Amino acid sequence: MSEDIREILEIVKFGIEINGGEEIFVDVLGADKIEFKIPESSKYVTTLYFRVKDKPIKGFKYKQVVKKHGLTVKSREIDIGDYEPSDELYSKRFPEDETPGGFLVRGVYPATSTYYVNGEEVSVDWTLEIVKKK
Repeated sequence: MSEDIREILEIVKFGIEINGGEEIFVDVLGADKIEFKIPESSKYVTTLYFRVKDKPIKGFKYKQVVKKHGLTVKSREIDIGDYEPSDELYSKRFPEDETPGGFLVRGVYPATSTYYVNGEEVSVDWTLEIVKKK
């Protein structure tokens, strides 16, 4: 994250509920790399956990782009909203999504999350692996 955004916003972790199961957490803060594994043909809900530090944020938006062989296979934008500084974690639950199914879609997908805050933006790379359903 750029220094400007780090002064006001701290992305702590993501939670993911797969097929209505228990929430699994993926730490973002201080992580060397960020990886998600989701079984094929699964419905899932992601929750973003973040902290607003020194000043209010307005119009916080999130954009996610997932690619395969350099081509965008999935993209979505979510309005997070306006928040005041707090020591407590805020959370934003994203709409339900679904992974495709079949052996052709299994594999690792490079992805980018872009956070837009107070006219600034910062991008973080991560990977999504679609695995065989058990």
